[in-house]
Amino acid sequence: MSFLCNSVFDNLGLDWRSMLFYIGNFLILFGVLIAVLYKPVKKMIINKRNSLNDVYEENEKLKAESENLKAEYDKMVEDTKLESARVAAEVAKAAEERAEAIVADAQAQSKAIIDAAKNDAMYQKEQLKNEYRDSVNKLAVQIAQKLLEREISDADNSALIEQVLSDWED
Repeated sequence: MSFLCNSVFDNLGLDWRSMLFYIGNFLILFGVLIAVLYKPVKKMIINKRNSLNDVYEENEKLKAESENLKAEYDKMVEDTKLESARVAAEVAKAAEERAEAIVADAQAQSKAIIDAAKNDAMYQKEQLKNEYRDSVNKLAVQIAQKLLEREISDADNSALIEQVLSDWED
């Protein structure tokens, strides 16, 4: 086998020193490539991964914050709806109170008008009573004058009253 190896190396024009030199150069080149390329590329990949992780974490934070903001917005919308419902209820209550006040005022005015009409009717009734009394007094005076002129029986008394009443009606 060593013959086979020597003949392959001889055919290629290589000896063991050259081969050792090439292997050494390869190892040095491999070490330099690892030092120059692999470690920086690995470091760049790690940095990129960390950067992506940071972006992912930032996205998660933003997502959580947006969910919080959405929840706050939903709460504000609900509060606004409740507030508008409360304001609408207050407006309705105020309108109802105003309507009740208007009805109460109208009732007070109608009571005042009714009271004034009652007072006017009472005044007119008193006037009619006074006129009736005056008329009765005049009638009594006329009856007394007729009685004093002659003596009167029950039939005469009835006839006299009928005569005075007919005179009074005219």
